[in-house]
Amino acid sequence: MTGTRQVPDIIDPYAYPPRGLDLAAAARYLGLTPTAFSALVRVGQLPSARQLGVTAVWDRMALDTAFEAASGDEVQPNGKPAQKRRAPPMMSKEWPGYHNVYTPETLADRWQCSGNHIRNMIKRGDLAGFQYGGKLLRISAAVVAAYENSDTGKAQDR
Repeated sequence: MTGTRQVPDIIDPYAYPPRGLDLAAAARYLGLTPTAFSALVRVGQLPSARQLGVTAVWDRMALDTAFEAASGDEVQPNGKPAQKRRAPPMMSKEWPGYHNVYTPETLADRWQCSGNHIRNMIKRGDLAGFQYGGKLLRISAAVVAAYENSDTGKAQDR
């Protein structure tokens, strides 16, 4: 019987994937070509093979760990990188009312002073601020608008 493949007499009753994979199987396991897989091994993004006798074998579990630790950049179904989510813009004249709070730094940019000056105003009680999350200092946009429109003379002296 030439050209037929011989089936072993004993069939393995367990359904488990092999622990060690050769280059082609390891690349296929991660959905890569052998060339791309080898390039990622060379730059250190994937683990090196273990030498078992004369055969180079990749540990499936080490590949899983490396895959989980990968940067995880998302791609669209067409293979192009997904659009990065942009941070919402800071409170500004172009986006009125978009945010309802300022940080000391964003308010300092608006008022052309330093963040420390804003913090000192809050400590003195000239400006009402609150702590967000226990540590982060924030100033409500309504408080800023009221301060800027107040007749105290403080905002008009600038």
